[in-house]
Amino acid sequence: MKKTIKIILIAFMFFLAVQDVFAAEEHVILTDREQFLSDEDYKQLNEDLEQVKENYDINIYFIYDTSITDSESGVEKFANDFVNSHANAANNVAIVMSESFYYVAANGPAADEVIKNDTVIFNKFYDKASKYSDRNADYFAQGIRDAYQYVVKLINEKVYESDAPVSETKALVNDFSGILSDQEELKLNQRLQKIKDKYGFDAVVVTTDSYNGMSARDYADDFYDYSQYSEDGILFVLNMGERTWYVSTKGKGIEYFTDYGIDAIFAEMADDLAIGKYYDAFVIYADEVDDFIYNGINGNVIDVDNDQKERKGFTSFNIFISTIIGAISSFITTLVMRGKMKNTSRQHGARNYIVNDSFKINGASDMLVNRHVSRMRRPRNNDSSRSSDRPHMGGGGSSFHTSSSGSSHGGHGGHF
Repeated sequence: MKKTIKIILIAFMFFLAVQDVFAAEEHVILTDREQFLSDEDYKQLNEDLEQVKENYDINIYFIYDTSITDSESGVEKFANDFVNSHANAANNVAIVMSESFYYVAANGPAADEVIKNDTVIFNKFYDKASKYSDRNADYFAQGIRDAYQYVVKLINEKVYESDAPVSETKALVNDFSGILSDQEELKLNQRLQKIKDKYGFDAVVVTTDSYNGMSARDYADDFYDYSQYSEDGILFVLNMGERTWYVSTKGKGIEYFTDYGIDAIFAEMADDLAIGKYYDAFVIYADEVDDFIYNGINGNVIDVDNDQKERKGFTSFNIFISTIIGAISSFITTLVMRGKMKNTSRQHGARNYIVNDSFKINGASDMLVNRHVSRMRRPRNNDSSRSSDRPHMGGGGSSFHTSSSGSSHGGHGGHF
């Protein structure tokens, strides 16, 4: 349906020069795109939309072209012609804008649902894109993402059926493989619940023997989304049948658990997983998640250029304060003890302290009255953490993708 673009958006796009449209195989096609999207954002958006096409058979294009005839009929004709000529998926959608008008065209089983919500789709884009500025350069990309993810949600609510199980109770521990005892499951759940209580952040564990014909990524994302866990979270799924693992992150979890960070957590778990100490591995997972969230909240996200975690309650400042308090306490204790000894006088030899014939040895034994244990971190098997589902990484950070519910997720996995 054709609509007039709001006046603010017209004003900030009006200055763009007319250029040729990008090649049709790109999903995001913008006149003078460099004005609004960094190369990294442009690449990531196109990769995500290509994954949406491959995973869910939904082909979505976002087009802003100042060369389109700037009228209701002009943008409508362009959008319909474009979507019909690019109908190479079950559902095809083109979100098209000229200088002053927009139109959402669609075909496929869910086309009516998409067209019926064309105003909402445009507003998903506009609400973020209208905040675009030099200081907020990411907003244009976020607007495009919000628009197409809403389209994915609309279509998949009609045509997609997930084969992933759902936790009706939003359980933090879901041991479908039965590799944990009841006591271990209880204790692990208590650890993960403390994380939720502290940060409002769901840290979930799932064990399974099969992904039910799904990819590891879709299984993990769908389990998290359709179980309706919180907007910020992380899920670790362990497939005992395939000996694989996958981590899915959402919301703040995408920011706090970078691609590098996920590998670092798995590296800590790898040895225990390899020898069947599953509970011990999940305890490490819980502790690491707690540390990573704490560091993320305090602006110390663990990544390729920063692998130093700040431990809660154990900073340099804490050590300094503890040392001062300990010294003062020891000094006061010494003064008090010294004050209680005024009724004694110093002796110049040991003779007065010895009782004659009182020193006799009847036997001897060795006793361990104290011990010092040095702990050294065990070397990890680097091969065990190599991921078969590892996203493309540049200078760090988190890659993202769109799940079947139209949500952004990060994460990857591998074998153990």
